[in-house]
Amino acid sequence: MKQKTKWKRTGRGKRKEWMLGAGLIAYLIGFIIRIPLVHMIGDKGLGFFSSGMELLAIFSAVFSYGISKPVMLLVKYRAKRDMFRSAKKVYRSALLLTLVISILAAIFVFFFSEFIAQTFILEYMGYLAVIAVAPAIVLSGLLGVIRGYLQGMGAMTPTVHSRLLEKIIMLFACLMLAAVMHTYGLKVAALLRNDDYAAAYGAMGAAIGVSIAGGVAVLHMVFIKLAYTGTFKQQLEKDTSKYVESNGQMISMFFSVALPYLLCALLYNMNYLVDQRIFNYAMNKQERGNIRVAYWGVYYGKYSVVIGIFAVACALAAVSGIPKIAQMYEKQEYGEAKYRIESKVHYLAILTIPCAVWAAVLAEPIVGMLFTGEQDMAVKLLRIGSGVIIVFAFSYFFMSLLQRIRKIRTVILGGLAAFVLHLIFLFVLINSTKLGILAVALGLLVFWLVACIVGFVGVMQSIRFSVDWIRTLGVTTIAAAGSGLIGWFLSKLLFGLIGGVATFIICFTLCIIVYMVVLIVLKGVREDELEDMPGGSVIVVLAERMHLM
Repeated sequence: MKQKTKWKRTGRGKRKEWMLGAGLIAYLIGFIIRIPLVHMIGDKGLGFFSSGMELLAIFSAVFSYGISKPVMLLVKYRAKRDMFRSAKKVYRSALLLTLVISILAAIFVFFFSEFIAQTFILEYMGYLAVIAVAPAIVLSGLLGVIRGYLQGMGAMTPTVHSRLLEKIIMLFACLMLAAVMHTYGLKVAALLRNDDYAAAYGAMGAAIGVSIAGGVAVLHMVFIKLAYTGTFKQQLEKDTSKYVESNGQMISMFFSVALPYLLCALLYNMNYLVDQRIFNYAMNKQERGNIRVAYWGVYYGKYSVVIGIFAVACALAAVSGIPKIAQMYEKQEYGEAKYRIESKVHYLAILTIPCAVWAAVLAEPIVGMLFTGEQDMAVKLLRIGSGVIIVFAFSYFFMSLLQRIRKIRTVILGGLAAFVLHLIFLFVLINSTKLGILAVALGLLVFWLVACIVGFVGVMQSIRFSVDWIRTLGVTTIAAAGSGLIGWFLSKLLFGLIGGVATFIICFTLCIIVYMVVLIVLKGVREDELEDMPGGSVIVVLAERMHLM
């Protein structure tokens, strides 16, 4: 048995893990919002909502990552060298530049929302959601710069709290305003004799909620920055540096640092909006435009939610090891880094493979438990696209690690390859078959599969780790398939009798028990690996009492 070297997490290490975990938790809340939202505004409402939300997602990714990260790096470099005047100039230059860009973008989105919805997205009624997110574009720009500056100055925790606060406010604001605007939309729909207006106005209300959440987050960050004013002023007084870059030098430096992060932000976040455009075009061409928005709502509000919750929950398991592995790599402790990567890969396989299987075989009770409206298509999407759970979690782990060890070029190339190949695959498949929205789910699977492969190869080239394929994939797949088969038969038997909630609880619990028993019996997991997992000590005790270990 391999013995694991114990290490103690420092305060800095814990903060880095918390930063990564908080980002995923915020992402998770974004998925959870859609569950009650689809009950309120329906599948069509989610289809319209996605038009504005995914447009905002691109801008938010650019500002919260593509801008915030470079600001943090440039400020941090100067703060460590007591160049606080230069650090403040980075902040002011980035703030001015971002404000100009975000205000221009928001003005364009606000005044040309109908053009954007009709031409770029091919979903005219989505213009109401598009126009509602225009203020959020400016707010996300402000948040990106302020958070980046505070992180660079060492105030990490408040920025994490701000991000979580934003999502919590978004949850309540979206639902409240969606309900109000949906009620108003019903009156408009009755007046104009077009039911789509109710869904479209409901989507607009939810999008307004997103902007309000952004406004609250900005106020919170301004308050935090004011709280640090005294500290920052003292630091400026201690600054003895004689040289401060000019505005031109600062902007040039900022763009050179920001470019790779901007590319990453775009490549990994614009696939939903592009996929929606391709899907809408194909549906119109095949004369199936009448089901277009409802099916996209099923994909965005049901399939993506279930897959996203599973995938993000699994990815959270990998977060704790990334900063430490990167630290070991920098110290050239390759042996320990290699061992920890191998452990994380095995751990992710143990989590993601059964989750993907269970999401597929229990798709019917899951959808019945969580959603109303169109369910058959949601079940089909889950069964055909549950593999995204596996490849997303592995992609997140590999790509996050590559960024930490300064292999950003590989991350960019992986995103580019994934985006282009998935685009070709989707365009050919959706135009040559009648798969429709199912083709979009397969395209998403291709995207994350390519990203996963590139990430795996990139990490393998940097740190020559090895994978026990039989134990990691072979045994895990056998255990997951066996538990999934039992869960599927039991689900078919119980679903019509006791409903989705009870069926899911019974089948999911049984699947976990069968999976763990088979995994332990086939030596797919060791005792020390179980002890590192949440609740693993209990499993070890039970396994020993049952003489399985």
